[in-house]
Amino acid sequence: MRKITRYILLVISGIFALAVLLILFVWLFADFEFLGQRIQATASRSSGMEVRIDGPVRISLWPGPVLRLEDVKIRNGDREWFSASGVKIRVLTMPLLRGQVDVESIDVIEPNLQLERDLDGVYNFIPDQRPEDSGRGRPFEVIDFKARDMNLTFEDQALGDQIIGESCDWTGQNLKWRPADSQSSDVNLPDLQGFLNCAKFTYGSLEVKQLEARVSAQDKRLTVIPVNGRLFDGQLTGQLESDFSGSLPVHSFELELNDFLVERFMETFQQERGVQGSLTFKAQLRFSGTMLSEMLSSLYGGSELVGAGLVLHGMDVDKQLARYDSTQRFNLADAAAIFVAGPVGLIFTRGYGYASLFADTGEQTPIQELVSMWDVEKGIARARDVALSTAENRLALAGSLDFVNSEFRNLRVAAIDAQGCAIVEQRIQGKFHDPQIEEPNFLVTLVGPIVDIFKRGVGLFTDTRCEPFYTGRVKAP
Repeated sequence: MRKITRYILLVISGIFALAVLLILFVWLFADFEFLGQRIQATASRSSGMEVRIDGPVRISLWPGPVLRLEDVKIRNGDREWFSASGVKIRVLTMPLLRGQVDVESIDVIEPNLQLERDLDGVYNFIPDQRPEDSGRGRPFEVIDFKARDMNLTFEDQALGDQIIGESCDWTGQNLKWRPADSQSSDVNLPDLQGFLNCAKFTYGSLEVKQLEARVSAQDKRLTVIPVNGRLFDGQLTGQLESDFSGSLPVHSFELELNDFLVERFMETFQQERGVQGSLTFKAQLRFSGTMLSEMLSSLYGGSELVGAGLVLHGMDVDKQLARYDSTQRFNLADAAAIFVAGPVGLIFTRGYGYASLFADTGEQTPIQELVSMWDVEKGIARARDVALSTAENRLALAGSLDFVNSEFRNLRVAAIDAQGCAIVEQRIQGKFHDPQIEEPNFLVTLVGPIVDIFKRGVGLFTDTRCEPFYTGRVKAP
């Protein structure tokens, strides 16, 4: 028994001594410059892009084989899209003894990604010509991966969008990336499970803070559930699903933004005051395609904006409507458009001049209730229940927003009585950037003070039976 124990100790000591000698041999005699050149050449040939290692290459063997590369860059043609201060690659020991390199983990330090999609739909991080042997090699597999302190910029020139992620950490497991077929133009999406968090994430004029998202991809299907963050000082939750398995990618997303400050939203349009209060916004949308025109024409779903206890600065709607029959200078479209169109409508119709609404006149209008519900089909948003109420009046909207052709479709804003009948109506037609706003049209003959008509209803002043303009949930004051 003692001999067996002694034999085991001798074997362990021998293995330990061999490992120490191997480490010393590697550090003393390995040609790291040559090793770096081999890695560059192999990675460049496999990826079809130029991979450069401008810093030193280091190897450590304890507690396991680790390769560290410093100052790594990847260039596709004349466009550099990836750089990192360091990359640490840990490989599995037992496969290595059999002459097989299996990556256990990858740790990318301070990566900077500059991703682009040009007007022709070509991505700068996908090589123009895939390697001749692509599709025939082993899948690239990593058990664990991590990117620390990552900055990301993605610019889509075809859509005119830009996405920026700052101070992001990206961790994940079970990454498997199959070699792409050189003859295929399909999206080569890897399988993975991961978690992303960013200090700040910017999409156009929208800035999300404390963004967190759980990401999974399997069989060319991408799922981002859940998404959490802070937007306009409100709580953002959502989910995104994309399917790249068909001829065109199909996307669907759900979004909910609870109790966001509308004044923070208005700041994105460089308005200093305008509106105060909190709103809740929800949307469920589905679309397909790669170009903006395809996405808009396939847009389906709906959105909802609700709120109460808001304040509109720059005008007194009730005072203006009270003397509307004598002045007729009050623009119904100005009074209602910001609220009834909601955030999505305001973004699309920003060409319309809203700045004059927020002049510092000292006047204001308390908004008791706001509801803005829209149904979207083939890129056209139709008003389902859109209205607001003040202390004395209700304004409602009907018609459509055509996002495909960027135009208003028979959009009508009306001041309505207690029964929902329109007393005065104004129509908006034409392009978002140059709308045609018609003169207000009185739908009934004024036989008494307009204030009485608003409060008591058209039916007391005329024998004409009206077809209700509005039958939604916003109650008359």
